[in-house]
Amino acid sequence: MKKQNDVCTTIKQSIAKNGLSQADHFLVAVSGGVDSMVLLTALKKITDCLKIKLTAVHLDHMYRADAAIDDAKLVCDYCQSVGVICHNYRRPIARLAQDANKSFEEMARLVRYRLFRTLKQAIGANYIVTAHHVDDLAESVLLHLLRGSGIAGLVGIKPLDGDLFRPLLKLTKSDIENYAKQNDIPFNDDISNEDTKFMRNKVRHHLIPQLEQNYNAAIVGQLAQLSDIVRAESDYLAADTAAFFDEVVRGEEVLILDVTRFGNAHTARRRRLIRQLFEVMTGTHYNLTYKHIVLLDRWLQNGVINSRQSLAGLSFLMDRDGVRISLQSAQRAISEDYHLKDGVNNLSNFGLSIILSDQPLPEQSAFAELIVPLDYRQRGLVVRNRQAGDYLRLKGLKGKKKRLKKLLNEQAIAIAMRAKLPLLACASEILWGKGLRQTIYQQMVAVKSDNVCYVYIDEM
Repeated sequence: MKKQNDVCTTIKQSIAKNGLSQADHFLVAVSGGVDSMVLLTALKKITDCLKIKLTAVHLDHMYRADAAIDDAKLVCDYCQSVGVICHNYRRPIARLAQDANKSFEEMARLVRYRLFRTLKQAIGANYIVTAHHVDDLAESVLLHLLRGSGIAGLVGIKPLDGDLFRPLLKLTKSDIENYAKQNDIPFNDDISNEDTKFMRNKVRHHLIPQLEQNYNAAIVGQLAQLSDIVRAESDYLAADTAAFFDEVVRGEEVLILDVTRFGNAHTARRRRLIRQLFEVMTGTHYNLTYKHIVLLDRWLQNGVINSRQSLAGLSFLMDRDGVRISLQSAQRAISEDYHLKDGVNNLSNFGLSIILSDQPLPEQSAFAELIVPLDYRQRGLVVRNRQAGDYLRLKGLKGKKKRLKKLLNEQAIAIAMRAKLPLLACASEILWGKGLRQTIYQQMVAVKSDNVCYVYIDEM
């Protein structure tokens, strides 16, 4: 059995190993289950010595009715008792999944991290912290194996993945449960974790116990070790792919591939580059199968001048200068421009709800908060898609203008996504953009002024 302080020690070691600052602001995802309640408690215990700042967020998936209400109450009451600000939200995941023709699990993940990242940006947090542990890691590796994943899938869950931080990955579920018992930490059991219609629960409750009993009692640890080995090799290959991309691809909106250099490369480099092309252009390679990659790789090496291919949203044209790669169809704006009015503006086509007010509202009323000069409202605040000449004034640049196109390139926003980004603008100046760096107008509302107006943006 782990000692009581081992959870805190593990978190401290993970913070140090992953190069995080002791003054970071952590947005902690708290469901009310034992894992996340232990995570929040342990983080709170080390805040004084590490000087980290904590904010909690709870999302009700509107799946378990009264039980979910109990979870929200538990999390909010506990956060209040330990002095941590908690943001509580509800989203109808089942309905959203049905409307988008996605699985409940996939939609829950999409909505969850979209909300978390928007809130993280609004409050100025550095990382989203989740309570994934080594058992979750083992389950993820097995799930990816069952789905026919490549090497990236075998990485499973990374301790630090962009803005996602998982400091409990060295601990088992038993370690966490023991810590909760020893410290009298309250938590609720989520009965949906027992529902084996979800694939992860099947792996957790059926496959892993069978593997432990009949094949390898240490299978969870072995899978975690595999993940660690593959992670290092995957990081190396990712860096190599990025360098190879710069060598053989040029262009911005339309990419041109040097087929001679491409064809002379190792098979592994070529196949990884194909995946990278789809990431850059469409933002995903989710629909790209092994068979697709093999067939496209063969065509890229053997195609004749003026031959064409279309695959998963991209068009490929072989000409004398190389292969021209473009989006398969022109990307249209989500909606016509929407001019904000005072009060609540529900922009369903943009997936936003925006409040325009002449006075600051309570802190928890919305995600992104902007303080905008009053004359901007008089000139007109518009939600729209990108236009030629758009620019921003970003925080940290002393009010200097930055072209929107340049920022999109710097943030590696997929080309297919650029025309669809919801933007809040006044003429050609972008005051806020979904997923973009903060502008000088984005800040926590502190004081009331007669010379400004206040904008609150919530992603639905």
